[in-house]
Amino acid sequence: MRKLMILTLVMLSSLTFAQNKDTVGLNIPQVNGMVIYKQNFNTPGKSAAALFANATAWFDKRYNGLDSVNTQDAANGRLVARGWEKLAFKGPLGLEVANRAGIKMEITAAIGSYSVKLSNIIMGYMEDPTQPRIYFTAEDLMDRVLGVKFKGESGFNPAPFNKKRSKKALESLNELVTEVMASINEGMKAN
Repeated sequence: MRKLMILTLVMLSSLTFAQNKDTVGLNIPQVNGMVIYKQNFNTPGKSAAALFANATAWFDKRYNGLDSVNTQDAANGRLVARGWEKLAFKGPLGLEVANRAGIKMEITAAIGSYSVKLSNIIMGYMEDPTQPRIYFTAEDLMDRVLGVKFKGESGFNPAPFNKKRSKKALESLNELVTEVMASINEGMKAN
C-alpha cells in the first residue's frame, strides 16, 4: 500500500511538472496562448481628450506619421495602430542578430488614466540579404522555447531560431516592450 501511494505521488508530481513548462526569467505574459503585454497608468487631472491627443502625437512622432493607424476613435479615446521597431540580440560568436518587430498597439484613454495593450507581435528576420525576410510571431518563439509541436499547414515552426536563440529573442522583446511602454508613458505626460 505504501509503495502504491509513493508511486501515485511521483506520477502526480511528474504530471504537474509536465503541465507547467518552465519559462523562468522570461516573464512573457500570455493570455490564452497569445503574447499580450498590458499596463495601466494613472494620470490625475488629465482629460481623456488630452490623453488621446497625446497618444496620437506620440505615435506620429515615433513612427513618422499616422499611416499605420487602424483606429483613431477620439470619442472613445481609442488609438489602435501597428508600429515597427528594431529588435536585436547577441547570437553565435557574439554577433548581433537583427530583426524587425511589428507590434499592434492599443492605447485607450479615460479621465485620469489610460491603458496600453501590445499584442500580435510579428518579427521579421533576414539571414541573407539576398533572400526574403522570414516572418514569425512571438508565440512561435514561445512554442520553440517550450518545445511545443507546431500545428500549422507546413508542420514546422516558422521561427528560424533554435531554443537558445528564441529565448534570447524573447528576452530582447521584453526589453523592447519596456522601452516602448516607457516612451508611451513619457509621451502621455505632454501638455
